[in-house]
Amino acid sequence: MKKLIVAALSAAILSCGLAQADEVLEVHRDRAVGAGFGGLSGFMLGAVAGPVGALVGGGLGWLAGRGVQQAAGLEQTLYVVRKEDGSIDRIRSSDGRFLQGQHIRRDGAEITAMRP
Repeated sequence: MKKLIVAALSAAILSCGLAQADEVLEVHRDRAVGAGFGGLSGFMLGAVAGPVGALVGGGLGWLAGRGVQQAAGLEQTLYVVRKEDGSIDRIRSSDGRFLQGQHIRRDGAEITAMRP
């Protein structure tokens, strides 16, 4: 009877959310959206001058887009997350409320912190 109780308790502990949560490995500031938008806009404007203009315009637009996003205070947060199966994933979010080493739960696009 004692072995059955210990086995049931062990199964309950191992199946709790903390044991199966994703873990935040790294937290970075991210300006990829502004860079992409700026790069595409610069590419289109530079294409008027020809192929070389398109490449130069794309590069300058990429740099300008990153700078504008940073100056506007619209930076996102990039989380590098280890999923429960051991694979690594990257998640972009507009809030920076998760810390390195914190356990999180993902439900589609929604990310929530696990309670300790």
